[in-house]
Amino acid sequence: MLEIPDRYLDVQRATLLSLDCTRRQLRQLFALFDDTGEGFGKRLDEYGVKAVKSIDGIEEPPTVESFHEIATFAAITALRVEFADPLRGTYVYDQYPEHSSERRMMTRPFRNSPGLSYTGEHVRDQYVYDVLYAFQNLISDPLQREIVAILLAPDSEQASSNRLVAARTYHSEDKSVESRQSQYVDRVIRCDDGFKIPLSHASARTFIGPLDRPLFFPEFNFDDPPPLTRQRDYLFVPDDVVLMRLANYAYHGWYRLANLAYAIFSKNDIQRYVDITPQVRSWIRRELKYRETRAYGTHYGSDSDNPLVDPDTEDPFPRPDKRLVTVTDTIRASSTLNFNESIPLTTLFDEVCQFFPSPDRPGNDIENKQTLENALDAAIDDGFTASNSGDAYEVPAPQFTPFYPRRKTLPWERYRHELVTLREVDVGLPSSDAIRLGLSDLDRPFQSEEYTSAIQDAHRAAACEMNSEFRRVKAVQPLINPSEIDGISAAEALFLTRIGLAMERRIGSYSLTQSMASFRDQPDGSKLDVDVDRLKSLGLLSQPNTPQTYYSVPWKARKQLGIPNVSNDGWGERSPSENTLHRVGIDLVALLVASRSDVDRVVRYCDVWRLQPTTCWDDVSHLSKKRLDVVGFSQGEPVVVAEVETKSGDTDGAQGTVEKLAAFPDRIDRYFVTPNGKHLPAILSRLSAIEQFDIDVSRRKKDGYRPSEVQTQLAESGALGDAFDFLLTYRNLRRKLPNPPSKSRDISLIVGAI
Repeated sequence: MLEIPDRYLDVQRATLLSLDCTRRQLRQLFALFDDTGEGFGKRLDEYGVKAVKSIDGIEEPPTVESFHEIATFAAITALRVEFADPLRGTYVYDQYPEHSSERRMMTRPFRNSPGLSYTGEHVRDQYVYDVLYAFQNLISDPLQREIVAILLAPDSEQASSNRLVAARTYHSEDKSVESRQSQYVDRVIRCDDGFKIPLSHASARTFIGPLDRPLFFPEFNFDDPPPLTRQRDYLFVPDDVVLMRLANYAYHGWYRLANLAYAIFSKNDIQRYVDITPQVRSWIRRELKYRETRAYGTHYGSDSDNPLVDPDTEDPFPRPDKRLVTVTDTIRASSTLNFNESIPLTTLFDEVCQFFPSPDRPGNDIENKQTLENALDAAIDDGFTASNSGDAYEVPAPQFTPFYPRRKTLPWERYRHELVTLREVDVGLPSSDAIRLGLSDLDRPFQSEEYTSAIQDAHRAAACEMNSEFRRVKAVQPLINPSEIDGISAAEALFLTRIGLAMERRIGSYSLTQSMASFRDQPDGSKLDVDVDRLKSLGLLSQPNTPQTYYSVPWKARKQLGIPNVSNDGWGERSPSENTLHRVGIDLVALLVASRSDVDRVVRYCDVWRLQPTTCWDDVSHLSKKRLDVVGFSQGEPVVVAEVETKSGDTDGAQGTVEKLAAFPDRIDRYFVTPNGKHLPAILSRLSAIEQFDIDVSRRKKDGYRPSEVQTQLAESGALGDAFDFLLTYRNLRRKLPNPPSKSRDISLIVGAI
């Protein structure tokens, strides 16, 4: 296996051949990235400007000092461009209302726009150019020959490759890296203007054609590449063909590097790289002003005007339209809709109602069909087209982006596996000496069904999945400098950050259905030095009285800790004041609903307007501005709704909960959920103005009511069956939850992180 930190040659291999290294090896490569050295910001800024301008080709040396920076700078700059915020603070930005859609879309416009921007593509292309320059000018002849063998004439890798995890040249169980390198170097002969490989090793992989979107190469005709030539027992491959193949490979390798960087670097890291590269900011602003929509590639903006803003206001910067972003993300997430195909407006709106964007994407607030139609009619990009009748639209496709949470199916893995498959295909070489390059379209790796499916999965993940910065509770680090909050230690800041991220469901392997008792545990087995009582007295922490240990950090404190509020419906409550106890109840009842055999989808925090395509809409349309805690669907129709109520609520909230549940028809099961009997006195007191809830519960357990007795009384008064069907406590929910073997299946039915 490669040992990247210790061997310069391994750094070169990992930098140029990222698809043939393991994820661990690439992490080692990123570990060499040092952002603390003197002049780092200036160097990153200079590299970024060059990449964004995209004026250099393969003739110009990379703007780096260390070899690994060919890869690491490319990935970091890609993140820096994706999260660019060049318009905030400009006079154009400031002229719009503070919470307007215009300001939201001008904040990180490339990040808001679906897919990889044209400006981001420039960064990708710069990496490809730098790889080609390094191959020709910066590496040794043996490594050149090794790379040519890997690209054109490798050994069979079929036994070590599959669609999910492709083969890696530098990770082999049956052959040492050194012996493979020696074999590959000896297999290829360097010649004037090209390389020779043995005819016995020629396969379909040797004859792959160019990318469908060729990069800029001086004096190279992608439509008519030079032939490969038979020379006795060898096949001569011209330099231009080798460069084309390496460009094809590096093109896909960049996506892997950028995706890994997205997983490694925190949002604070990325923001720092944005802040220390002012020239890149200025150049992107210039691109947006003078290149206008071309800076985005496919542009999801519109000609719509804000009625609150003077129509004569100067606005030279194009930006995405939030509604068109939602439409595009809806299609990215859909398993039935396709880009560049006519979609009936009604069908599209039905899909919009079922689409819940991740908190990393702009929220979905297209509440009616007219809003959708207005946005589509005002679209700027020529790719948006309407049918003659105006009741169907085509939406242009975004470019595939690497900035999404890692999944099992990854396009670069599929591409690399397709190369393995092609190695096993005998092309049957013609008898002529000159052999043309290129295969039929069906044999090209990037046009295979598997590769296309992986691209669709990537689109879906980018639209629907939230990136969790921390996989485990013990891996959490403070998001701000602890000294920025008066009166707490670094350990207490970490403890509060763990709780706050857990509340927002931003820790990958943690669920709010689990206790927080371990949140003081350190990886080394020690405990964080935390004074819980003091944090409570400071108003930074509260702790509900429950059998399981839970804590809650108020919103203002979470904000101080740098923890963003998750408020997209399907993911979180509108109000950031929702405490941990309420969130726990929602996740418990969501799991219970998901375990029902008649449920195929569960949505938490579901806006009622989304029920417009369902048969119960007439019953609940008056609640269109409300949000439901949990809804269980079967084939698009609600079959169960649930509301969670605690004693910390108020009278309007409690009565609103009953109103929402009571509105649903009898065929839908309605759950009223509360933590335990101690919460029932306060809740029933708030509901006593409703005749059916003015009941006399005489028996008390400690300082609460027995839930079973309350349920009996509500059944006798008619509230049970009229307002809702089941009164459940958290203890009831935990007892009814299925055993762990079915839990993964149930979780997969729930929208959002749980």
